[in-house]
Amino acid sequence: MDMKLDATLCYQAVLSHDTRFDGMFFVGVSSTGIYCRPVCTAKTPLFKNCTFYSCSAAAECAGYRPCLRCRPELAPGNSLIDSPSRLASDVSRRVEEGALNEMSVARLAEEFGVSDRHLRRVVKSELGVAPIEIAQAQRLLFAKRLLTDTNLPITDIAFMSGFSSLRRFNALFQERYRLSPTCLRKSGKGDIEAGKLVCDLAYRPPFN
Repeated sequence: MDMKLDATLCYQAVLSHDTRFDGMFFVGVSSTGIYCRPVCTAKTPLFKNCTFYSCSAAAECAGYRPCLRCRPELAPGNSLIDSPSRLASDVSRRVEEGALNEMSVARLAEEFGVSDRHLRRVVKSELGVAPIEIAQAQRLLFAKRLLTDTNLPITDIAFMSGFSSLRRFNALFQERYRLSPTCLRKSGKGDIEAGKLVCDLAYRPPFN
């Protein structure tokens, strides 16, 4: 058993089939040799026959077989397709890393093993925006920082930020920020030496 898990609390979750704990732990039942999710609808095992594990791999290493009724592989966090929030989170992270600067949404969907349509639907449902809109927001924020903190040419900034054309960059910047890149630059730092990049790094104590 995982020492971080409280057996009494885990068993209470099993008794109530509490969905909040689904995917957070698994229960191995010694009388059957099977491990289940806490939401399993099979007959509730006796406490003395239960051992609790934080992940399915630990239960399997202990000799338990996955339940065919509740299917542990479908627990939240264990299947991308059946865990929309995790899929949306992982896709968002890849997009923020610049994935859509190098590939299409369809290719990104292939990377996650889901269809283009499913990926778009999940991200829209969970985050309220489309994958391309996440990418655009990241590009604009990066461009905004370069405009403010560097003296790089605006054309270079547009392409460095992931835009395929200066025209598209200017149009989206104006649409989202109600300001042109040139106007934003005028409001930024004007004393940056040529060839130098200035940026601020956030920190938390005890670092300085």
